[in-house]
Amino acid sequence: MHFEADVAIFVTTTRFSGPATEFALKHGILTVHRDLLGLWNSGASLGSLLDVNGWGQGDARHRARWRKTYG
Repeated sequence: MHFEADVAIFVTTTRFSGPATEFALKHGILTVHRDLLGLWNSGASLGSLLDVNGWGQGDARHRARWRKTYG
């Protein structure tokens, strides 16, 4: 609202926590995590990512490595 933006996007090369995802979805913020960042980088439009906003967070092996490293 402050900057009169048309869309808010939160981009990360990792994953979002459950509370962060819930907050973003509640406030209409597009969350682009590591999987979606790869799709966007490969040419997917932001509009196409809106349909999968809040879904996916990397495969199970990545999540296990993340938990082992960062708790």
